[in-house]
Amino acid sequence: MVSYWWSRGDGLANHQLGQILTRAAGVDEVDITDPQSIDRTLRIAVADPAALAELDQWWQMVETRRAGNNTTNPGLGLEQAIRYLTDRLDADTVTPEVLGECRRQVAAVDQRVTGAKDLPELVRPDAQMLDLLARYLEARSRVLALV
Repeated sequence: MVSYWWSRGDGLANHQLGQILTRAAGVDEVDITDPQSIDRTLRIAVADPAALAELDQWWQMVETRRAGNNTTNPGLGLEQAIRYLTDRLDADTVTPEVLGECRRQVAAVDQRVTGAKDLPELVRPDAQMLDLLARYLEARSRVLALV
């Protein structure tokens, strides 16, 4: 359950997880962005009953914090979506096929953002999330403006 909730990309919760794993593994700092680092330190942590209890509390807290919504933080893929759209729109020629791809990408991102509207990342967005959303809206507007 810890790995599952870690992968949802809740920045604050994952920071807390990093602190728990750092203490449990006895290292300077766990790379909370690296899945292999997470797996390695989780294997160490579960051998300690106190750390295991703390990890159990952590994932239950995250599940409650996210109100059971298992949608991944929309910010995790937003940068790639923006780049996908702008790369295609900045090409020499925007063909009907490319425009169709862009519209599908916009629909997919819109659906992800709408599904995540109640998550902490969008209820209380930080400056980075606000910047990503503004950049996405600009790219989205460019796609929708093309006829």
